[in-house]
Amino acid sequence: MSLMDRIKLHEGLVYDRHPYGKAPGRDPELLTRGIEPPSELELEGMEQMSLLELEVFQHKMTSIVEEARDVYMALSISEGIITGDMNASVFTPEGDPAVVATGIYFHTLLNYGQVKYVMKYYRDDPTVGLQDGDVYFFNDPTCGGVHTFDMFVTAPIFYKGVLVGWAEVGGHQGECGSISPGGFSPRATTRWEEGLHIHGMRIADGWELRRDILDFMLNSVRNPFVFASDLKARVATCKRIRDRVLRECERRGAAGVAGGLRKILAVSGELSRQRISKINDGIYRCVLFNDGVGQESGLVRLPTTVIKQGDEMVVINQGVSPENDKGPQHCTWHLMRASMGVYLFTYFFRGLAPNIGLLEPIKVLVEGPSVANCGAEVAHGEGTTISAMNVQNLHVIGSKMLFDSEHRLSVSAPFSRNLMIYVYSGTNSYGYRTANFTGTQNLAGQGARFDLDGEHASGFYWASVTDAGEVEESDTRLPVVTLARTIDKDFHGFGMHRGGVPSVEISSAPKAGCQLTTRGASDRLSHNPGIFGGYAGPPNPRFVIRGADVFRQMQSGAQDLVLTQYNLARNRPLEGDYHFDYSSKATEDFAEGDLFIDSAGGGGGYGDVLERAPESVMDDLRDQIISADVARDVYRVVFDEELLTVDVAATDAERQAARQDRLSRGKPFDAFVEEWSQLRPSEDKLTYYGSWPEPNVDSYTKPFWGQFE
Repeated sequence: MSLMDRIKLHEGLVYDRHPYGKAPGRDPELLTRGIEPPSELELEGMEQMSLLELEVFQHKMTSIVEEARDVYMALSISEGIITGDMNASVFTPEGDPAVVATGIYFHTLLNYGQVKYVMKYYRDDPTVGLQDGDVYFFNDPTCGGVHTFDMFVTAPIFYKGVLVGWAEVGGHQGECGSISPGGFSPRATTRWEEGLHIHGMRIADGWELRRDILDFMLNSVRNPFVFASDLKARVATCKRIRDRVLRECERRGAAGVAGGLRKILAVSGELSRQRISKINDGIYRCVLFNDGVGQESGLVRLPTTVIKQGDEMVVINQGVSPENDKGPQHCTWHLMRASMGVYLFTYFFRGLAPNIGLLEPIKVLVEGPSVANCGAEVAHGEGTTISAMNVQNLHVIGSKMLFDSEHRLSVSAPFSRNLMIYVYSGTNSYGYRTANFTGTQNLAGQGARFDLDGEHASGFYWASVTDAGEVEESDTRLPVVTLARTIDKDFHGFGMHRGGVPSVEISSAPKAGCQLTTRGASDRLSHNPGIFGGYAGPPNPRFVIRGADVFRQMQSGAQDLVLTQYNLARNRPLEGDYHFDYSSKATEDFAEGDLFIDSAGGGGGYGDVLERAPESVMDDLRDQIISADVARDVYRVVFDEELLTVDVAATDAERQAARQDRLSRGKPFDAFVEEWSQLRPSEDKLTYYGSWPEPNVDSYTKPFWGQFE
C-alpha cells in the first residue's frame, strides 16, 4: 500500500502547479515540469564521460562558478551582494541548474524560468533570436524568481555555433522602484506596488549593454548609480563564466561539456535516491504559524507533511491559510520548492553537490491558491517568510528522520529565521542615493546540534557562504552609523545543547537623517523551534528608540553605558521614546540620535534543559550568554553568585523537584486532547486564517491535524 493513499487532498485546489496561468513573458508550466530530457548532443557527451572523468569535470565547473562568485562580490557595491546574498551558476543548454556557487542556497534551484522561456519562445522568433553575446535580465517573481529586488542576468554559451550551456549571475540588488525605498514594502498589497517587473528581457547584444534599455531601467529606480554599477558587475561576471567554460569546450568539445553538465544532474538524482532509501519509511508532520499579515497582526498557518517511501519523498503543504490582500507575505509554488534546498543541501543531503538533480526523487505539492501558492496579482515581496516556515518545518521533520540513520551528524534544531530586516535609505557618505540593509543579517545563531551547542553569529538563514562585512565600510555605503555589534544575552533557545546567539547591531541615523523600512515576522510566535525538548529561539520584534541621548552620553564619557539589546530593553539606560513594534513597518523618517536595534535572531535548543551539564551553564553565565535568572529558573542550577561555582547536590535535588513538578502537571492523553481541542484564538486573530482549526475545512473535528478519515 502506498502511504500517499492515506493523504486526502482538498478538491478544487491546485497542488502540483501554480494557480495562475500564462501571460506575456510568463509560462508557469516551464517552472513545474522538472529536468528537461537529454538532447542528442547531451546523450553523446554522457556516453563518452566515465564517472571518474565526471568528477574531474565537475570539479572544474565548480572552480569556475566559485571564481565567478568571488568576482561578483568584489565588483559589486550593493551591501547584499558584497556580503554574499548572491549566486553564480552554469545551466544545461535547456536551462536546468547544474553547477552553482552561492551564498543563497535557494538561488541554486531558481532562475531557470527565464532560460526555458527564451528557449521555448524567443530562440526561433525572428524578432528576437538567440546568439553569442546576448544577455538577458530577469527579476519577476511570477516568472521563476524570488522577489523584485533579487535580480539576475543570464547569457548563452556557444562553442563553434553550438549551444553548450548558460551562465547565470544574480542576487539581492535592493532598490527596484517599489513604493518603499530598498524594495521591501510591507504596505504593498499587489505586485504592481513592488516596482520593476522584468520577465526575461535581452539587455545586451555582443556583450554590450543597450543604451535605451539601460536608460529605461535606471529611470525606474531611486539609485541609478548603484543599479548601473551592479548590473555591469553581473554582466562582467557572466562573461567570465562563459570564457572559462569555452576553455573547457576546447578540451572536451561541445558534446563533452553539454553532456557533462547533464550527467551531473543524472548522477545527483541517483545519489539523492540512495540517501533517501536509507531513511525509515513513514509520514512525518510539523506546523508553524506566522503572527502578522502585511502591517497587521493576524494568525497564518503553514503545515508541512513529508511522506517517505522507498527511495522517494513527497512534500505536501496542505491546510494553508488563504491568500489575502493585506500585504506581501505570499509565496509561489516554485519558491516553496526551491527554498527546500536551504535545509536539504545543508543538512539532509550533506556532502552531495547542490543542484536541481537532487530534487528528482522529491515530489512537491503546495496547496493553492493560498499564502504558500498564490495568484499572480497579490504582492510577493515577503514570500520568503512563508517559504522559510516550510523550511523550518522540514528541518524539524528531517532531523527526526535522520536521527535513526547513519546520517545522524546532520541532526540539529533549525537555523535562526526570526528575521527582521532594517532597510536604510538616503544619501551615503560618497554622496549618492542608496537603499539596502547591513551585513548583520549574516550573523544569526545556529540551531543546537544533537551533540554540540549551536555556533554564535554563524551566518545568514538562507546562505551557505556569507560575510557580515566591516561596519566601517558599511557605514560609508549606507546612511547609518553603527555603534555596536555584540553577542547578546538570553537571546537563543535553551536545552541540553543550547542554540547559537546572534549578533545584535546597534545603529543610529546620521546627522542628515535617513529613512527606514522594516520587514519581518515572528514578533510574538517564534519561527525557530527547538527539537527533542529544546526551547525555541525567542521572538524578535522591532526595537527602536527615538530621540535617544546616546551621543550626549558618549560625548560626556559615560563609562557604564552598555549598548546591548538586553540592557537597553531591560534597564533603559538612555533617555528617549522606546518602541517595541510589529516588525513590518512602512517607511518612516528618522533623525540623528534615533537608535535602531537589529538582529536576525537566535537558534533553537536541543534536548531537555535539565540535562545540560551544570558547568556548561556556568560557562554560559561567565560568557554573559545567559543571565543568572535563566541559570536558576530554566536550567535549575544552584550556584554561588560571586564565584559561579555549582552546588552539585543542591542542583541534583532542584532538578529532581522540577521533574516531579512536571509529572504532577501531567494529564491522561484523552483528557489533554479534550481540553486542547476546545482552545481557540480570539476572532480578531483569525481574520486571515481561514476556518479554525483547519483553514479549508469548515467542520474539522479530528483530534489531530492531518487526519481526514
